[in-house]
Amino acid sequence: MSRFKAFAIHFSISLLIFFFLLYFILVQWYPEPLFSTDGGWKVIRIIVGVDLVLGPLLTLIVFKSGKPGLKFDLSMIALVQVLALSWGVWTTYNERPAAVIYTIDFFTPVPAYQLAEQGITAKELKQFGDTWPILIYIDVPKEKLSEILNESMQAKKPLYLLSKYYKKFGKEQAAVLKENSMNIEKYVEDKPELKKLYQRSLVTGTAKTNISYLALHSREKWVTVIFDLDEMRIIDSIDIEPSAYTHAQKIKRKKKKETNEKK
Repeated sequence: MSRFKAFAIHFSISLLIFFFLLYFILVQWYPEPLFSTDGGWKVIRIIVGVDLVLGPLLTLIVFKSGKPGLKFDLSMIALVQVLALSWGVWTTYNERPAAVIYTIDFFTPVPAYQLAEQGITAKELKQFGDTWPILIYIDVPKEKLSEILNESMQAKKPLYLLSKYYKKFGKEQAAVLKENSMNIEKYVEDKPELKKLYQRSLVTGTAKTNISYLALHSREKWVTVIFDLDEMRIIDSIDIEPSAYTHAQKIKRKKKKETNEKK
């Protein structure tokens, strides 16, 4: 067998393994929009580097038909690849977003390991839903917001990890999400590049109207997600940072409220 044939066989096997893992990454562990917001591409680069580059390349370098100790060399290459790939898969699985938690006015994807560190098991998460990742609503009454924020600071935990306030997402939250929806159409109308991103979103080509545009704070960036209020789930994301127009809208709403109170 030639060196290049051995490389081709090794690469073909590695490619099959890659596609198998790709299914779990895209469908089970990092479903959209979390693949693009929570490190999905980083995960793919790790898997490609270990599975499709490291193993086959080492085979190409060391393989020589009839070489003494060739079986040992190939066994060591396979062992290194399996160990490195196992580490990559475990890291990917452990860091997958296990829950997407809505706190005050934005979503936060929370990785499995972070929930496990707080003693929140996968079994306990099931009470909040059976989809993956699970949507959870933090029930923070406005009159208790300062008190709960102080509790969060004293416990040295972000608000989204205070599990005693977790609540299952349901139709009763639709009104809150509707109220917090951002006027993205207005925001992008005089911004050509952002308008293109908005027009590429799935919703602009459908008849869906009962939706909200909400902020999502992932590990890598802020994005705008589209939330279907009929199905109570995230259906798409737009790579537009929501902070600027969220802040502008809050000021606008505050002024409107103050004006109404004066009347």
